[in-house]
Amino acid sequence: MTPASSSSPLIVQSLIGKKNLSFYLRCLRSLLSHCKEDLQLLIHEDGSLQEIDREETKKQFANQVFFSNPEESRERTLDQLAGRPNCQTIRQHSLWGIEFFDPLFAHADDPISFYLDADILFLRPFSGLFDSTEIQGGALFLQDNQWDAYSLRPWHLLSFGRRPIIVRGITTAIVCWDKRVIDWEYLEWFLGQFKFHSIPQWVMPTAQAGLASLCQSKIISPNQLPNLYPNASIEKETFGVHLLGSYREEWLPKVDQYIQEMEPSDEVNQVSFLPCQPRGALGYASNHGKRWINTRLNRW
Repeated sequence: MTPASSSSPLIVQSLIGKKNLSFYLRCLRSLLSHCKEDLQLLIHEDGSLQEIDREETKKQFANQVFFSNPEESRERTLDQLAGRPNCQTIRQHSLWGIEFFDPLFAHADDPISFYLDADILFLRPFSGLFDSTEIQGGALFLQDNQWDAYSLRPWHLLSFGRRPIIVRGITTAIVCWDKRVIDWEYLEWFLGQFKFHSIPQWVMPTAQAGLASLCQSKIISPNQLPNLYPNASIEKETFGVHLLGSYREEWLPKVDQYIQEMEPSDEVNQVSFLPCQPRGALGYASNHGKRWINTRLNRW
């Protein structure tokens, strides 16, 4: 069952699986608790949920959560991608394809789609994250101010002939699109260029970094919603944190302690947006080296 399309409440989509389900549900509860706008959640699946998981989730969230039928969603998306075989292949064989494509086509009549990963834990009241007027003409992402987590090698940005384009680091843990400005020709081309797919799990974020270069894309201020790398910090203006899987075990106890020590406040944090910035070969190469130092030498 899916909610009817309407202007209120806002429909925000996410994707969950059985592994880490209790953590994902905690994060989604924090979204509904701290967001000042009225929301309903449309949940997509990775294929691992059982009916008992869906029923238990519905009990916890009452009428605020609905599940997309996986088979219906698959067929609808593949129909919408007719004539784009590379897009269809990614959708059929990649979880990241489901994460990107299915939310776009869940409500065909709505030009704006709102998606977030279920590993973002919200800490304080906030407003304005799902503002359609901010998305019109472009897209919205998290800023990754640590890495350009893309599937390219630096020299790919200097290759002869047609080459990919990117913006400075974005994280697709939040993806909001004005579907009318997606450059489907670029997306289909990039997804067929396997030489640019050095890191498979980063192919779709890299594709979206290219799409972001072609429209009025924005990022959320990283002080307000940071990716919790080992060297990250939680600031006074931080209203939510993205608990990256690789560092979640280290960070979650710290976040829990931070929540316990927070002073109660009714202040509502208004979300701040910044324009995405283009990324050239030199800057990307420098960031590529930074990532190598972080991951190979564990120096942050």
